[in-house]
Amino acid sequence: MDQTEFLIQHLTEGKSYEEISRANDIPRTKLTEWWETGIDIRARIKRSNDAFNSRVNNTDFAFFKEKGKRFFFEWYDKQERKCAYCGIEEWKLEKLFDFEKGILDTKRGRGRKLELERRDAKTNQYTPDNSLLACYLCNNHKSDLISEDDHIKYFAKPIREYLEEKYSQMDNG
Repeated sequence: MDQTEFLIQHLTEGKSYEEISRANDIPRTKLTEWWETGIDIRARIKRSNDAFNSRVNNTDFAFFKEKGKRFFFEWYDKQERKCAYCGIEEWKLEKLFDFEKGILDTKRGRGRKLELERRDAKTNQYTPDNSLLACYLCNNHKSDLISEDDHIKYFAKPIREYLEEKYSQMDNG
């Protein structure tokens, strides 16, 4: 077992330090060290858990719910950290929508993170093949009216240009 596996088991499967320590013959002090130094891994798992928890009670999320948080994390963590439609990087979104220094904001505080999106909303199911990560603007714009192909063809490029222009207006020094 390594640090990543420990954090995945603890944060997605709910296993206690004691369970993990006993099952793997690892001192609890080592697990504490892995917790304290695993800030980046914990942040990735937190983003995944937040996305999972926000949809877990929706019937259209049944596939991922049945498979569990670990399965969802393993899928989610493999996704590129950019919008699957327009290509804007998540780190730029974090700056653009930052509560203090950002120049864009939304009523509900969304936008800083990529959002879980269904390629084909008409199927109404989140599955690995029908899910991707999209920026707030693409996710809301595409909705269930516009197909994935039409959104990419007609709208994704102007959305990317808009976001890049806004980003270039920021003082990122």
